[in-house]
Amino acid sequence: MALSLSAEQKELLKIFKIEEQYVIPPYQRPYSWEYDHCFQLYNDLVVAFDSHQDYFIGNIIIAKSNSNKDTLEVVDGQQRLITSLLLFKTLYLFQPEIKILQLLLEKEDWEGNNIVSRVRSDVFEANDGDALNEVLRYDYSKLESRFINVIDKNGKISERLCNSRFEANILYFYSWIKFFQEIRNDLKDFTSYILKQVYLLPIELSGQTQDEANEKALVIFETINNRGMNLEDADIFKAKLYNKAKNIQEEKIFIDYWTDFKSGCDNLNLNIDDVFRYYSHIIRGKEGITLSETNLREFFTNEKFSPLEVKKYKDVLADLFKILEILEVINQEKIKETEIAKWIQIIDAYTNQYPKYAIVNYLFVTEINLDNDFTYFLKSLIRYIYYLGSTSTVKFEIYNIIKQTSSGLTIGSYYRNDITQDYFNYLGRLKKGFALLAFYITKKTALPTYNTDKIINLKDKKLLSDDWRDIDLNSIIDILGNQVIIDIPKKNISIIKKKEYYSHSEIKEIKYIFSNKNFSYHDLEKRDKELKNRLVTFFTE
Repeated sequence: MALSLSAEQKELLKIFKIEEQYVIPPYQRPYSWEYDHCFQLYNDLVVAFDSHQDYFIGNIIIAKSNSNKDTLEVVDGQQRLITSLLLFKTLYLFQPEIKILQLLLEKEDWEGNNIVSRVRSDVFEANDGDALNEVLRYDYSKLESRFINVIDKNGKISERLCNSRFEANILYFYSWIKFFQEIRNDLKDFTSYILKQVYLLPIELSGQTQDEANEKALVIFETINNRGMNLEDADIFKAKLYNKAKNIQEEKIFIDYWTDFKSGCDNLNLNIDDVFRYYSHIIRGKEGITLSETNLREFFTNEKFSPLEVKKYKDVLADLFKILEILEVINQEKIKETEIAKWIQIIDAYTNQYPKYAIVNYLFVTEINLDNDFTYFLKSLIRYIYYLGSTSTVKFEIYNIIKQTSSGLTIGSYYRNDITQDYFNYLGRLKKGFALLAFYITKKTALPTYNTDKIINLKDKKLLSDDWRDIDLNSIIDILGNQVIIDIPKKNISIIKKKEYYSHSEIKEIKYIFSNKNFSYHDLEKRDKELKNRLVTFFTE
């Protein structure tokens, strides 16, 4: 893909004095600059003005379609453009005689019948378009009135009384410019400086269609920002689905669906990208793909089997809602007193997400069937990941497990007949997970909540019995026998107080730890061997 790119640093006057209209596309996130961002910009401008130095704000990346040359889609730089527009509006209200400011704020539409804002927001996740237009229609008296209505008793703007983020920011600029005008007599010079000596670097990518131009612009966006493969991927997916809905005049329906979907993600403390990552593994399993993962955006935008290409937008959303339902089921199940809950908790204690991808895919394929086959699946998965240890290399077999599940096959049990107790001498980052596994092997159901504690801590050295005298506590702190699962809150207390505290537990195993008068080194060795033996049994049957 050849990039038709042009980039030339320009003063703000030339950025805004153009024939086109800047458009914030639907997939962008809402305008979000707050007080600190605006004050930093304003203060920097004043300092640079007083120092007689040019000032560079940053870059903007825009996509221009050869088929629609009247608009410029803003791929990056929304915050800078809109904030500059709000500043121009404020300066114009203080100096209506500077007509050039009005030309920067507005443009005639294509047919010359209407005056439209220089920047238009089509973001549908918030009412940005209407909110921006509202503040751009303010005259001086309206702005002054709103300022009086939203200030608190200390003279500060109360943002909760503001109608929008746009209004809050333009009121901040109003207060700063008003103060500037009161103490100085060079506001016109300052305005001229902002227009002629403050610069942006517009990077313009063009294409025959808007999609082609956007794709090129996004490549540059990623290269400049260098934020990795998850750079606002969900916004691109949202845009593609929105366009599918738009093509059949169902924009409003899509917006309602997407708003509910985003709310569901928020309730589960998930990024939308996270849900699409789960979705990608479901698709990979269906397609029988076991190779390494590709860039998430590339997967959904370039692969011929991408649901964004081959499915209707409602079908894609149905899949995404189903994934949310599965994740909610998992969250609810793991706090129940059931057998399945204990295996889910053990997988939850693992150190990466790959096993969870396999679980979500399994439940997606089986229509969320929590039966004995699912229990077998969970136990087999645990044997595989915990035997291999805390490593991302588990993903390669996880890909195969997902493929088998998607094909309706039963995965292997992953028994390890060669495993011995020595295998569990060093547990590394999985010590809590192994402790939980060893605990649950002898339990029929899970604890709704649990904590992982250590029986002996380094600070207990002087409190231990004589048989600990020659023992290096550093060598036993992280062994399996020193880890304990408790059904009561974890407390930072000494081993002497622990004996009485553990007596409040409902678990016999916890109370038994201090059944002797003192917890001896022999007791620790005995407990360690017993727990390791449980694990050997689990891994070897």
